[in-house]
Amino acid sequence: MNSIRIAIQGGPASFHDAAARQLHHDHLIETVPCTTFRSLSTALAGGAVDAAVMAIENTLAGSLLPNYSLLQEHHLHVTAEAWLPIDQNLMALPGQKLEDIRTVLSHPVALAQCSNFFLQHPHLQAQEAHDTADSAKAIQEQQLKGVAAIAGAAAAALYNLEVLEANVADSTNNFTRFLLLQREKTEIPATADKAILLFRKPLHTSTLTLLLSLLQKHQVEVKLLQTLPSTDARGFLVMELEAADLLQLQEAIAQVKPLVEKMQVLGPLQKAALPTTANTRQHKAILPTA
Repeated sequence: MNSIRIAIQGGPASFHDAAARQLHHDHLIETVPCTTFRSLSTALAGGAVDAAVMAIENTLAGSLLPNYSLLQEHHLHVTAEAWLPIDQNLMALPGQKLEDIRTVLSHPVALAQCSNFFLQHPHLQAQEAHDTADSAKAIQEQQLKGVAAIAGAAAAALYNLEVLEANVADSTNNFTRFLLLQREKTEIPATADKAILLFRKPLHTSTLTLLLSLLQKHQVEVKLLQTLPSTDARGFLVMELEAADLLQLQEAIAQVKPLVEKMQVLGPLQKAALPTTANTRQHKAILPTA
């Protein structure tokens, strides 16, 4: 059986690696490490891999809005999603103690999730790296003393590092949502109840008001409505819709399409259930200013 090549941000034992295996649990896969989300998107769009997995939301940090822009730019399609628990641990070479550590390496999002830990230990200097697990790998390969990494327990096991402090994130309710991406459209699952829409920001706020009113009338929930980062004064919006079933979702998309310009539909897909122990941020449908 041939393996499926899946681009991930980071390397072995990263959270993206774990998400890829969860989303493709019934297939033999080969993960292809990428240092950035842009290089991940380029690898998939250019045909270097069969699929990709990309983080899109964290219950502590919120939505990764620039990643929606990458999906739009590279015309990628979302076929599934999954929530993954994120266990952030401080790890270093065996024999090192917390008081020996001066520098902590990790991905900027992971560092942000552990801000309280750094406030409690002011002698620690955070240093950004492109990945959590690869930070652990660098410590092991270069035998870096006085340096620790924040990463998942799987990285400590893989690279033979000692966990100095477990669960150093600001909250134990730390979950990240990952998207499974394809280059081409695939068959829409009958169980689909969610869609991600990207469209040009309407010139008038009244258009958005009408749009939201129509969706409410059709009992479709707007889970996310935000402006994407852009140098364009008008820019684009991202909207995530959830419905009772595929038919209701398709009717909702049909309501939106005539009211907006340059709409892209990512999906539809089946919504992933957020673990019951997590308290995700509630995204309100706030009307962006015109």
